Formats: sequence, structure tokens, C-alpha cells
Amino acid sequence: MRYLIVLEETETGFAVQVPDLAVVTCGETIEAARIAAMEAININLDAYWEAGRNVPEKQPVSAHLENPDFADLLFAYVDISRYEERMAA
Repeated sequence: MRYLIVLEETETGFAVQVPDLAVVTCGETIEAARIAAMEAININLDAYWEAGRNVPEKQPVSAHLENPDFADLLFAYVDISRYEERMAA
């Protein structure tokens, strides 16, 4: 499972958002921010499944690229593999 992340450079590192899950976190480097995003996504997905709720559907990438709030920011993907089995069940 892949999630789009949006990175913004700050004075202390990088802020990162996961727009499809309303997740926000940060890291001192891009790699640290990417790892923090993966951890935050896992926590967020756990909360949905433990509550018996459906995970929000992902929006098309174009919707995020056209979002003026994300203009001039860095986009990347993170892979979340431990939940692929749950999604298939």
C-alpha cells in the first residue's frame, strides 16, 4: 500500500503531511520525515481498524497536485506493507 506524502522544509527540518489520512509529523531530514510519516500512518491505520472503521479512500494524486496549499512543496510516496493482508481480507 502506497501513501502520498507532502514535505515542506522548515527551520528545523521537514514537516510532512499525509493528505489522504490527515496525518502530520516531522523529521530533521527528508529520510527522518519519511520514516516518521510511515510510523504515523501505521498508528493511524491501527486506530481505524481497532475502531472498526473504514480507512478513507485515497484521492487521485492530481487532486493533491492541484491543491494550492501544496504548491511548491515536495511530493513523495511511502510504502506501508504490513496492512496489505488486512486490505485483501
